[in-house]
Parts: sequence; structure tokens; C-alpha cells
Amino acid sequence: SGQYRVIDLRPGAYTVTFSLPGFRTFRREGIELTGTFTATVNADMAVGSLEETITVTSASPIVDVQSARQQEVIGRDVIEAVPTTRTAFGLATLIPALTSNNGADSGGTNSISLVFLTTHGSRVTDQRVTLDGLSTNSAEGGGQYSAYMPNITSTQEMAIDYAGGTAEMETGGVRVNVIPRDGGNVFRGTMFAGGTSSSLQGVNLDDALKARGLPTANNIKKLWDYNPGFGGPILRDKLWFYAAARYNGENTYGGGFVNANVGNPARWDFVPNTNQRGQIWHEQHSYNGRVTWQANQKNKFSFFYDDQWRCSCPNALSPVESPESSTEWHYPWADIQSFTWSSPQTSRLLLEAGLQRHPEQWYAGLPGTPHPEGQTGLLGDFIQITEQSNGQTYRGRTALTINDMLTWRARASVSYVTGSHSFKVGFGQHHAMRDWLNRAPAENVAYRFNNGVPNQVTQYLRPELIRATIPLEIGIFVQDQWTIGKLTANMGVRYDHLETSYPEATLGPTRFAPDRNILLPNQDQLNWNDIVPRLSAAYDVFGNGKTAIKTTLNKYVLAIGLQGFFGDGSNPVNLYGNQTSRSWNDSFYPEGDPRRGNFVPNCDLASPLGNEECGPMANQNFGKPLKTAAIDPAILRGWGSRPFNWEFGTSVQQQLTNQVSVDIGYFRRWYGNFTAKDNRATTIADYDKFTITAPVDSRLPGGGGYTVGPLYDLKPEKVGVTDNYYTFAKNYGDQSEVWNGVDLAINTRLPRGIIMQGGVSTGRTVTDNCDLLAVSPEIESGASPASATTELLQRTAAVAYCHQSSGFLTNVKGFGSYTIPKVDVQVSATIQSYDAAAAAGSQITNPIFSMVQANYTATNAVVSPSLGRNLSGSAPNMTVNLIAPGSIHGDRVQQFDMSFGKILRFGRTRTNLKLEVFNLLNSNAVLTENANYAAFRGPLTILQARFAKLGVQFDF
Repeated sequence: SGQYRVIDLRPGAYTVTFSLPGFRTFRREGIELTGTFTATVNADMAVGSLEETITVTSASPIVDVQSARQQEVIGRDVIEAVPTTRTAFGLATLIPALTSNNGADSGGTNSISLVFLTTHGSRVTDQRVTLDGLSTNSAEGGGQYSAYMPNITSTQEMAIDYAGGTAEMETGGVRVNVIPRDGGNVFRGTMFAGGTSSSLQGVNLDDALKARGLPTANNIKKLWDYNPGFGGPILRDKLWFYAAARYNGENTYGGGFVNANVGNPARWDFVPNTNQRGQIWHEQHSYNGRVTWQANQKNKFSFFYDDQWRCSCPNALSPVESPESSTEWHYPWADIQSFTWSSPQTSRLLLEAGLQRHPEQWYAGLPGTPHPEGQTGLLGDFIQITEQSNGQTYRGRTALTINDMLTWRARASVSYVTGSHSFKVGFGQHHAMRDWLNRAPAENVAYRFNNGVPNQVTQYLRPELIRATIPLEIGIFVQDQWTIGKLTANMGVRYDHLETSYPEATLGPTRFAPDRNILLPNQDQLNWNDIVPRLSAAYDVFGNGKTAIKTTLNKYVLAIGLQGFFGDGSNPVNLYGNQTSRSWNDSFYPEGDPRRGNFVPNCDLASPLGNEECGPMANQNFGKPLKTAAIDPAILRGWGSRPFNWEFGTSVQQQLTNQVSVDIGYFRRWYGNFTAKDNRATTIADYDKFTITAPVDSRLPGGGGYTVGPLYDLKPEKVGVTDNYYTFAKNYGDQSEVWNGVDLAINTRLPRGIIMQGGVSTGRTVTDNCDLLAVSPEIESGASPASATTELLQRTAAVAYCHQSSGFLTNVKGFGSYTIPKVDVQVSATIQSYDAAAAAGSQITNPIFSMVQANYTATNAVVSPSLGRNLSGSAPNMTVNLIAPGSIHGDRVQQFDMSFGKILRFGRTRTNLKLEVFNLLNSNAVLTENANYAAFRGPLTILQARFAKLGVQFDF
């Protein structure tokens, strides 16, 4: 058909030459390839002699008329020019369709913490970051976690896929593919250094924010980043290397103060020390190297090693999280070792393979963890307290863990390529093992106070060791692409198989179960099989490569790791009643009795029944050799049992000029195979229905005073009776979650060093589980089996809020750069406008639950007039959200950053002296708010005040 196809090319600019005896030679220069972009190059060969050559140098093709994949590429020109955090995630958040839980990471002030990206209603668990075609993620969470951070200096470009994935992709979330540098036949190097301090930052904390309850702003103490890299030939045309290092970190203030009573065993209250602010410390080290060996014409090998270390000590602070109770994450190692091989056996047959080893270790709350100067670290002997009225945590911590994990990944594929046909078959394999040493907190308890008065105690039988493995996760795919005239059809199918198991474990004696000795044999858990289609088509409307209509319909299985519902939530060691709560009346005894108000629960905590100061256990199986939950085998095994989602997309891409195109598309995602928990020991008849009246408050919708409900309270005789069963939600009725939205993107490839890109993305999520709650108000959708260890004494407004809509959440993002000729001054800028609620919601499974909530503490005096009695289990109150999720959003973040660079050239060297200014407009948008009604709309974090950052990049 006169079509030729060249695949698996490295990013860069290419020249294509067509020659045939008796015809003039045709050369096409300046063809830019990025990511998986397919550049269509046409040639008209006129009759002539071989010596005659027609050379065409024009704009590179900008519309991909053969692929329907939605992908954005961030190249080195963007990485080095625009003001960002210089991380893969910080750059990816510039794409309009992507939302990040770290969306307001201004200038690297929060770049080392764990970042999760979502797109078009996807799950955070489905995010993947790949290097050499192999995922760098661990098996924590749903597999989205990783302490590994790609080194930006050793990265040639990043291709971010966010819709229309092929059969090679295992999940339907964001995929960041890092394409590394290989070195080459010319020795080259680069060195970046930059940073800032509090002296280069302004102030954006105003009286209005102070009036809303923000005592001090989260801002910078110091930032630093050193990132050299160099590479070149070891043996010309045969052996190359590239090596890079990075040492970066951030020391910021958390917006709150240190507890003046920290470490004082006689004090149970939080008193802010206004002379000492809480500090967050993040630090990351990376040392990597790659060797690429072209053994012969048909065999190319690469070896890569990256040694990384990270500390988040502590990870996060806010006005309601005191440093001594905050979580610390210390990663002694998070290494990557990989090997890849590629071999074009013929002009049509390509073989590829790769292998990766990825060990990670992290621990939290253990001695030896570094801290910012003057800030107290481990307080393992102090009981943690949560203040119910405002959410303040202080005095101690509950996270005392050591986690060792090792993952192996492998891939292999065979591609057969002709001019009009491309066929690929391959597989990806994953194996993981993890040991999690998980210790109970001080005295195996945690306390809850309300306005300084104890009202609840939580008891733990936390097992010492939780072990889990993924013996086998494999995906086998077939992808077939045909180009027939103007139409290119991609037809793919993927087989996914997943197995998990729990090695033998022992539950030994603890404080509240001194005689416990339970041996749990090795248990095989998940055994899923799924076949999912991946279909797409692209149509070159006029046959000139300038207008393309694209459509995709793909099914994805949801990512599963060693945490969550199907991970630790189903682990046998977590199904034996290891945690419970009970009410606590510290004023139970009369005045003058030394036990009154002594902050000690004077009762038999080992007894499941109410006694003296304490109410009954919420979970009557606490400490007993009895499982608190049973799981329907149908959700753990078989074909088509795994949770999934479908994604549909259709778009039109139009070239406007030789350098500019516009892409507009509609996308829809919907989910299936939901799970639900049903307490078979209770029915709807075991609950009493009631309502409450919201307080009159101008901050509430309509000024408050409205009825909230229906609410449900378990009858007293049923408190703590547990027989939880986990099965498909569809066994009780219909459940749905659907995202719909539209994207508009402008893509450019402009001459003379001009970079410009941007667009708009808007969409909303709608969920509905009303059918389930109509059966019984206690049915929970998606609840983890391990959560059965703490049973709610009352239901909140779940029934009233069973149908939820996030409303349309809109992102407007863009970036650009221009180098002024003659003076060699580079001016760059980024703009981001998004709803802070979208960023806050992307941290959890369902993005509808925005940061604006009003969790009201309804006392018995408020509840009893409608309920006709006090709350069950001697509970002093219940928590009710007064605002329907998604009905109120927070501030809209308007973030504008600029960079100015003076370029100096001496021989083969290039130096760029940079001044970056972040949050140029000095916005003080609230990023997160207190969800407690007592501190309603109280800011916890705001956008970093305007600050300047100095940097230099030296290239040779």
C-alpha cells in the first residue's frame, strides 16, 4: 500500500529520506517525536536522477491521526524552562485533565510527600509511574504508593497518559512514563542548584483568615535542590553511560504551634507555645546510573540502578495536628534495579524484555528519626488524645510501624510491524512480599475528649506482625492495529490474573487478651481472572493529517495492592476483633472521689459490658478468638469478580496552523462490582429513626435551622452484636458511580524557542447507593472487613446523603516560555486555576467528599427529643455532617508563577541564571479546612505566600 512504519524510536528530531532508482530523492527534516506520538510523513517522488534531492523543512506533524490515546508529553525544554517543583508529579499537574492531592505544591514546598494523580474520575489507586516500561510503584495501598521519585536530571522526557489506554496498560488511571537519558557518543553534563529561605517570602495571612481561626500561616523556612548529571561514551557506538544525583529537601512551617505541655505526664490539655511553630521536614537523596550496550546490530541492553533515601519527619502538620502526634515516615531505602533488552530480529519483528527489582523499607514513630531543630520526636509512652470539638490531636501517637517490602516486575513482548499493520503480544508480571511490624500505642489505648472532657476510649489488640504476598499478578495482552485508507483501528484484549496470600501468623497475648494464642495457617485469598477489551479508532477526516476524530471504549480492572479492602482489610490477623471503642464518663464518681476527673478510665476495660465509668464495647468480639467478619467467596475468586471501570471517550483534534492544534473531547467513566458490608445480626427493625435540627448559623446553607435526617440509632440491646458479612453490593440493590466531563486542549510546536500549552477540563462525579440503604441503614458500601473491629453505635446521615453529586469541578491550566533573542533572556510562566475541594478530594477513593464539611457534635439533649431516649451504649453524643457532601466547595485556587533566566554562553557551555517567583499575585486561597462544626470553615492550610527562588543551571 506504499506505507512504511518505524517504531520504538527515542524522543528527538528526525530526518526521513525516501530514495528509489529513477526517482528524485526526497528528504523531510525536523520531524519531532515525543512520547508515543505517531508522525505521518508523506512523500511525492517525481521522476528524476538519483543525484537530484528535494529537501523539505517544515513544521513537524502535530496531529496524530493513528492513535486515540490521550497523552501529554513534558520534554526537557519544558522541564528546564517553566517554574515548577522539578518533579514528575509537579510537572504532570500542569495538564488540565489531571488533579493532584498535592495540587498547590508551590515551588517545591511540598514536593517530596506522596503524590496521587487522578483524571476523569479515576481512582488514586490506579496511578502508575513507569521507568523502562516497568512500574516503580510498590504494593502498598492499591499499588499506587512508592517512595521512589524519578530523578529529573536523568529524565529525557515524560509521557503522561490519561485516557484511551492500550491493552498494555493494567489500570485506567494516570500513567506517568519516564523516558530516561542513555548518554551518547558526545560527553555532556548538566548541573542544577536552587533554593530559597524565609527571607525571600512575603506575607499573605490577613485579618480575615485570622478571624476564621488560622493562628499562623504555613510557610517556608528553607528549600534546597542540587541535581547534577553527566553522560557520554565508554566505547563509541557501542557502550554509553549516564549518571545523576539529587539532594533536595524542604523545611516548612505547618501553620500551627508546638504543644507547650509536650512530654509532661501530668498534663492532658493542649496549650500552644506561640513562640515555637511546628515544622515539617522532607528530604530526599538519589544516586543513579545507567549503562547502555549495543552488543551488535540486533541486540541492545541497558542496566539501571538508583539508590534512594527519604525522610518525611514529620510528614504533615496543621493547626490541629501537634508535632508529637504527627506521623513520621522514614525510608532507609527505596531502590530500583532494572535490566532491559531489545532486539529487532528482522525489519518487521521486534523482541523486547525487562526485569526490575524494587525493595522498600519504611518505619514510623521509631527512635533515631531526625527532626527539625527544637522539635520533639518520639513520645511512645504517651497516650494520644483527639479533641472532638475541633479535631486536634496531641500528646502521643498511634503509628509505631516497620515495613519491609520487595517487589519484582518483568515484561516481554513481540511486535510484528508492516506498513499498514502492527501486531503486538506480550505480558507483564508482578510479585510482591511484605512484612509489617505494627505495634500498639502506649498502654494499648487512645482517648477522645470533647472540650477537654474525656468521653471515649479506644482499645487496641494490634498484632505485632502482618504478612502478605502477591505470589502472582500477570497480564497477557494482544494489541492489533490496522490502517485502512483514512481509518486506523486499534483492537486489543487483555487477560488479568491476580493471586494474594497471607503466610502463617500468630496472634499472641496482649494487655486486653493476656491468654490469646491463635495460630493462623497460611491462607490463599484472591484468585481473580478477567478478560477486558481495549478498543479505539482514529479517522483522518480529509486525508491530509490535519483533522482527526477519535473514539475509545475500554474496560479496566481496578488496581489491588496489599492494603485496602482486599489487602490488609481481609487479612485474617485483622479479623479477630483487634480494636474497639467505648464511651467514657470521667465524671462518673461523686465530688471528692479521687477517681473523678483523673483522666484514667476507672473500669474493667477487659470486660465487654458497661461497668463503672465505661459503657459497653462497641465490638463484643474484642479480644475473643472469634472472627468479626465473614467474606463471600464469590467476591474473592472466579472470573469477572474483580472491581472494574469502563471508560468511553470521543474527541476531535484539528490543526489550526502548522504549529497549533486544538483538541476537544467528551469522556465518561463508570464503575462496577461494588462490595458491601451487612451486619446480619441486625435488621432495619433494630434501628430507631430520628432527626435533628441544624443550628441557626449564617454560615450554613439557608442560615441553618433545617432538619437533618433521617438518622438511625441502634437499639440498646443490639449494641456490640456483630456478624458482618461482605458480599457484592448488587445483592442488595443497584449502586452507581459515574463521571462525565469535557476537555479542551491547545497543543503547539512553535519556532524560535517558544513553548506554549494549556487547556480546560471540567467534569462531575455522581454516586448513588440509595437502594442499599433502603434495605438497612447499617449497610456500608466498600467498607473494609478490618473496619468491623470498631462498630458504629449510631448511623449518621448516610441515608439522607445516599445520592451525591460533586458538581462540576473545573481546571484551567497552562504554561509558556519565550527566549528573547539577542539578549538571551528566557521568560516563562505557569497558570493554574482549580477548585481546592477537587485537590482535597483526590486523596480519597471518592472525590465527592470535599473538604467543606460541618461535623456537628449532637449531644443527647439534641437527639433525645426526636429519638425518644438517649443514644445507645451510653454514648454522650454522635457526629452528624450538616452539609450534603459536594454541596459547598471551598476557595478557588488561582496560582500564577513566573521565571526569568539570563542565558550565558561560553564555547560549548551554557549557563542559565534563574529567578523564579511563585504565587506572584500573593493569593491566600484556603487549601484545606477544619471539618468540625465547632471550627466550621476554619482554615488549616493556605496557598504559600509569594516567594522568590534562586537557581542556576550549567550545561556543557
